[in-house]
Amino acid sequence: MALFKRTSLKDIADALGLSKTTVSFVLNGKANEYHIGEATAKRVWEMAERMQYNPNFTAISLRDGCSKILGIVVSDISNPFFASLARLYEDEAAKIGYTVFFGSSDEKADKMQQVISNLIARGVDGLIIVPCEKSEAFITSLAPRGIPLVLLDRYFPNQDINYVALDNFEATRQATTYILNRGSKHPTIVAYDLDLVHMQERVRGFEQGLADKGTNAKGHIIRIAPDISTKDMAALLKDSMEKGTDGFIFTTNLITLSGMYALRELGCPTKDIKLVGFDGTPAFDFFDCPITYIQQPLEQLVDASLTALKAIIDKKQASSALIRGKLIEKY
Repeated sequence: MALFKRTSLKDIADALGLSKTTVSFVLNGKANEYHIGEATAKRVWEMAERMQYNPNFTAISLRDGCSKILGIVVSDISNPFFASLARLYEDEAAKIGYTVFFGSSDEKADKMQQVISNLIARGVDGLIIVPCEKSEAFITSLAPRGIPLVLLDRYFPNQDINYVALDNFEATRQATTYILNRGSKHPTIVAYDLDLVHMQERVRGFEQGLADKGTNAKGHIIRIAPDISTKDMAALLKDSMEKGTDGFIFTTNLITLSGMYALRELGCPTKDIKLVGFDGTPAFDFFDCPITYIQQPLEQLVDASLTALKAIIDKKQASSALIRGKLIEKY
């Protein structure tokens, strides 16, 4: 069986009767710099397209010391939130000349370490990482090795690593104020039982929202495992409502969906209970009541994290950012 033969610069040069150097200058965007005529440059580009020329990025990486590839590690690429981010990263990175490789940690530190190590071995120019529990030590070990990186969505408050994330404290403080102003007296926030800053900040924002309202507002916190079943979620929500809960704040899109399915299984009319979710998805429209939710600024998160990472790659000053979300009111 014949092996695939990559079209080389020499192949194009021989076909046009030009030097390999001339072809290289044109395809690397240096025609004007080296005073190569427009007609000649056009001939080179047309022949490159006809011969289906693709640059050898491995060779370019060895020559220039950069791969023009970014590694992006999220918790779960199938999560609608991260899937939406992935689409934006692919498009926005292309605008600045980069290709992106994605990996999922599945919220497991050992898998995250393996994914990151594989990306580094493949010569990525930089990393955007969504940390998981027990990943702090490994991630902080990357910076002294000179590996450009930016944390996304979650960060380490006590580490000097650039990050871009939602202002989670303000998001749930705003959601709590909203649900209280809509008549809830005893709201409950449902959050993952994780030792991660974004979840801690969402709970802290809820507590601050209650404090802002005064002593009449009494709230409750339910902490759940990421893999909780609908049956177990239903049992928790039922118990909470029996104790007086009249409103729920769900702190991720998956928790929102799990909570809505649980309420439906309980036969609870969702129109009779105040609800606020996170990260609106089309699935929200399939329930019997509109769901107000915190919308994360995906475009801003992507733009700010890419800008910060590019600055670090270029050895320029980069800054961290907390970006405010928007409450999308549905009732």
